[in-house]
Amino acid sequence: MSIDATTQPERFSATTRSPARRAWWDLSELAAWRLVLLLVVSYAALFSLASALKFWWFGQGHDLVLHEQAIWNTTQGRIFEVTGFVHPSRLFGYDPYLIELLVVPIYALLPSTHTLFVLQSIAIALGGVAVWKIARDAGLMPVLALLMVVMYVLYPTVQYTNMDAFRERSFGLCFFLWGFWAFERERWRTFLVLLILLIIVRLEAALFASMFGIYALLRGRSRRWVIAPLALGLGYFFIGNFVFVPLVNNGQPVSYVYDYFAPLGASMGEVIGTAITRPFYTLQTTWSWNKSLYLILLLLPTAGLALLSPRELIFMLPVLGLNLLATKPQMSDVRYWYSMLLVGPLVVATIMSVQRLTTRRPRLAQQPWPLVAPILLCLLVAQLKPLNPVISLLRTHEPPERRAVAREIIARIPPDARVAASGRIAPHLLRRYLYYYPLADQSVLPTIDYIVADTASTSFDDPPSRAQLEAVQTSAEWELLVDREGYQLFKRRD
Repeated sequence: MSIDATTQPERFSATTRSPARRAWWDLSELAAWRLVLLLVVSYAALFSLASALKFWWFGQGHDLVLHEQAIWNTTQGRIFEVTGFVHPSRLFGYDPYLIELLVVPIYALLPSTHTLFVLQSIAIALGGVAVWKIARDAGLMPVLALLMVVMYVLYPTVQYTNMDAFRERSFGLCFFLWGFWAFERERWRTFLVLLILLIIVRLEAALFASMFGIYALLRGRSRRWVIAPLALGLGYFFIGNFVFVPLVNNGQPVSYVYDYFAPLGASMGEVIGTAITRPFYTLQTTWSWNKSLYLILLLLPTAGLALLSPRELIFMLPVLGLNLLATKPQMSDVRYWYSMLLVGPLVVATIMSVQRLTTRRPRLAQQPWPLVAPILLCLLVAQLKPLNPVISLLRTHEPPERRAVAREIIARIPPDARVAASGRIAPHLLRRYLYYYPLADQSVLPTIDYIVADTASTSFDDPPSRAQLEAVQTSAEWELLVDREGYQLFKRRD
């Protein structure tokens, strides 16, 4: 049975009060649905603008270059070509990222960084509509279903990810939520399409998607619901990780493994093997009190209610396991995109928990404040720790003097020049040959025409990076054109 904006689920109808007795907070289906639409449209508009503002204020980092350069190059016939870190030479060398191929036609029509910001914000906003539908299908009264959407759009991880560069995980979250809705409705073909879209987001998303098979098994679904997610998800993960990416990288594994899981191994196979055969060493090496805080902050927006539905939390196991195993601190920080996919199961688990509580305690369906108040309070606290990213942006950003110098530098560099740039100025210098500075491989230095160094950033804190900059500063091959507000622009002498 489909549900439109004016029809309530049968399970909820038994607890619906007559219009004469309706309290001011007891929203009708239509009123709540209109508020949901207003909320998601406002969210998409606000975060498109906030992302653009962060870009204009030179707050976006080099990851934006990595993804936009790959998409832009693809529109020019150079499929996923990237130069940022010299190697790999294609985005495929980091991860297949096949989902970004779907962005290429839109970007080709509207070739702008802001196109990526808007697409990302829309994808996340559409996830809010899926949250509403899942909540209403579960039998939540309109005001509680609306609350679930509010919780979703106020999730710190969602907002921080939305405002940081262009993240494929934003689309993965949307696909998961709509996929879960299709799973609940038993719409097999729709589910299968959304499952495949989720899988091709990135390799870890394929592991994440495979958990639909385990979940289907726990729900007692037929064989196809179990086998398809497991076969497609695990198959894509292992082929991508152990065949495709090494093939692109001339035999080398996914490059980030070395940095993220270095103490446990130099490949995904070694990391998994160490975690299984040496659990005490793994725990001793990877665990810290910051990870305990990370788990608390992940659960905070749900007021802990997500823990009441462990079956739905099973989706989190692959991604959460990777985040907890990693020694890279950003992977266990709710402000970073590494936790974006986890928001989906947490929101779904909270919906199911609220549904069970209102079923067991019918009075909560008529007086939901014991549920609403703690969630709203926890959402408020979650906007303070960590500080809401929009508020943080408005309070802390590049001063006008540095922005003016950065724009002057951008204007002085010809569009066809080969550039190496550090700091937050690189996303404003999109071109075929744009390298991150300091260079990951100095063999390309003789080919570079201009170098932009942000000496006020942390890019040159380590000795090797500082040595690179000092070599350029003292070299007769380079002419210093600009040296103000922490920026230095060098041009190769003719």
